[in-house]
This record gives sequence, C-alpha cells and structure tokens, in this order.
Amino acid sequence: MENLERKKKVSPAGLRKRSLYIALGFMLVFDSIFFALLNIELLHLNLKELWPVIVINAGLAFLVSDLFIYKKIRAVFLFPSVALFVLGIIFLLFSLHVFHISFAKFISVFWPIVLFVLGILLILVYGVQRINSEEFPYIKDDSSDDSF
Repeated sequence: MENLERKKKVSPAGLRKRSLYIALGFMLVFDSIFFALLNIELLHLNLKELWPVIVINAGLAFLVSDLFIYKKIRAVFLFPSVALFVLGIIFLLFSLHVFHISFAKFISVFWPIVLFVLGILLILVYGVQRINSEEFPYIKDDSSDDSF
C-alpha cells in the first residue's frame, strides 16, 4: 500500500528520454500536418522548395517538448531549438529564391563576412556574460535538474 502512495521519482536520464520521445512526437505531428497541407495542395509549392520547413518543425518540436515536460524553457533546449529554427528560415529563404543567388554561391563569396559576424556575436556574448556573470547565458545549470 505504501508503494502506491509514494510518488515515483524519475531520474534525470529518464526525463531526458521522455523529452526526446515528446520532441519526436511533436516533430511527427508538425511534419504530418505539413505533409497533409502539401498533399491537399493547400500550399502551392512542392517539397523540393519547402524542405526547410521540416528543419523549422524540428526546432519548434524541441521548444514545445521542453515546455510540455518541464513547464519552462531550459537553456539545454533553447540553443538547439533556436539554431534549427534560424537555419530553417535561412534555408527556406534560399529555397524559395527570395535571394537571387544560390546558397552555395552565397557561402563561397560571403564566408569571411559570416565568420566576422559570428566572431563579433561571440565577443558580444562574452562581454554581456562578464557584465551579468550570474545571470547570462547560464541562468542556472538545469541540464540535470529533475524537478518540474
């Protein structure tokens, strides 16, 4: 009887496994909605042009699964979800020919500028981290936090 009344504590590894399952579940739901819209021809483009939406869905799935399991956005899931979302948007812009240059040509010509901007961003993050050393970007190391 005591076993039924005691609340079962889940290990951090168990929560990570649950987070992965929930993320994959949300990704399958988002992607199935996307493919259904393609199949009923509500979107007047094909998968060759819209494949980056799958990458965007992956970023959203990580974010939603973190909110679903932990009821908050943790730093562990924030970076990969934002990175996938931003990369998906960039790939989508090139795939829909918003820019009149191919992605390969863009990278081959502008890679020094991309590296420069990334370097400046890293320096800015370091500066902000030194000013707010207790709060940014690691508000709390919650990667092994097993509380909800």
